[in-house]
Amino acid sequence: MKISIGPALFEWGKQALRDFYRRMAFETPADILYMGEVVCSKRNNLDPEELVAFARELQPSGKQIVFSSLGLVMTEGELATMRRLAALAREEGIWLEANDLAGLAIGEGQPLAAGPHITTYNTDTLAMLAEIGVKRAALPVELPLTSIAALAASRSGGAPEIEVFAHGKLPLTFSARCYTARAFHLPKSNCQYRCGDFPDGMTMSTQEGMELLTLNGVETMSDAVFCGLGDLEALRKAGVDILRLSPQSRNMKEIVEVWHQRLLGRLDGAEALARLRELNEGRAFCNGYLHGRAGLDFIDASRQQATWGL
Repeated sequence: MKISIGPALFEWGKQALRDFYRRMAFETPADILYMGEVVCSKRNNLDPEELVAFARELQPSGKQIVFSSLGLVMTEGELATMRRLAALAREEGIWLEANDLAGLAIGEGQPLAAGPHITTYNTDTLAMLAEIGVKRAALPVELPLTSIAALAASRSGGAPEIEVFAHGKLPLTFSARCYTARAFHLPKSNCQYRCGDFPDGMTMSTQEGMELLTLNGVETMSDAVFCGLGDLEALRKAGVDILRLSPQSRNMKEIVEVWHQRLLGRLDGAEALARLRELNEGRAFCNGYLHGRAGLDFIDASRQQATWGL
């Protein structure tokens, strides 16, 4: 199984984003790097031409570079940017991750990855994606292990590759409305980039004070950090090829190393999970979706014990 670093979903600014991916490229054992703006076109820190130049800079790392596209395309300008990104990816021989059906249509005929925002829920959909050139399908975050295994088993000759979201705050929905701007009584057109004040998103709590969701501009995410490490062997048996670790602002290099050491068998499951808990700095874990339960549940596979957001 390979490790991928997903596209950075938060607003970190151009220099911090570059520094992060340089570290991931040259200081971690990850195999694949996804780069590109998925959430909001207003915070497109690296335009397509800059992304190409940056990919060339990272090539000596030996990592596979994949360009990620928007998860919700709403304007002609965003379509034009996606077309330019797809064209440059084709010229450079770089895969394009489509997170919207528009991206699949624009990129048809070139190497494609279907992102987790494409609703690849059944075997017919996976077969259709393979027909149009999709070489890798990152499955939706809400699929249980049974569905993941069924999709992997349906492939002809093991293609396309199956990737699952394995660690990070779950990307749940997109909206035309910017929730972060609204929280500060600002219109989306004059958001003042307030999302940049929250490097791991803005926590939203219930009226009872329970931390439930994360607001990230137009995206809603889980507040708990999804962690599938305890289900590693089940994911392996299900036929998963790639584990996606989603970027966070702190301890990412160390998180990648723990996953790598667990894959190599140098850490046992309990030890690796304990280390990830330390690196998670007291925040809750979840993995309920993998077990067909509420997404905010956490199932300790070693004990088969369920907790609610703990």
